[in-house]
Amino acid sequence: MWTMTIRSVAAAALVALALFAAGCAGGEGAGAGAAKAAAADTAVIGQKAPEFALADLEGRTVRLSDTAGRVRIVDFWATWCAPCREEVPMLKDLYAQYKDRGVELIAVSLDDDADAVRAFVREHDIPYPNLMADAAVQAAYRPVGVPATFIIDRDGTLVESMVGAKPRRALEEEITRLLAAAPAAGA
Repeated sequence: MWTMTIRSVAAAALVALALFAAGCAGGEGAGAGAAKAAAADTAVIGQKAPEFALADLEGRTVRLSDTAGRVRIVDFWATWCAPCREEVPMLKDLYAQYKDRGVELIAVSLDDDADAVRAFVREHDIPYPNLMADAAVQAAYRPVGVPATFIIDRDGTLVESMVGAKPRRALEEEITRLLAAAPAAGA
């Protein structure tokens, strides 16, 4: 009986580790591809991105529609996620490079503790908006792991979702393509 309990605990630990690696670890390996495929299955690529209204770290309400007409990168992250932390310098650079060219980066923290997020943002001097996720935005976007990035064109259509650490090149190629595309008439 004792052996069975140890095996059960070990098996559960391995499953948990595998799920963590697929969702949070990222990279360009097989795990990242599987995570991206899972995100593509749950996100509504090609349709209007779900609207949200979330509190920023100062308590102000920020809506996705506040950035209408811009290319939006909505990045779900958490302070406890190592790949999320590693992406911060790259995201800061992209934000600095593209913010005046029609791109908005919106970070959505999945942390429960706004004070921890506030401290992290301050410590890393993150200039782009950081919002606190609620159950509605998590249900609407269904991030299957973190970091989870959703790219929305100037017309508000969800065009891409990525889970795991993303190479800068992949984000820049998508940003450049979307900035070059003309917005739909009436948008």
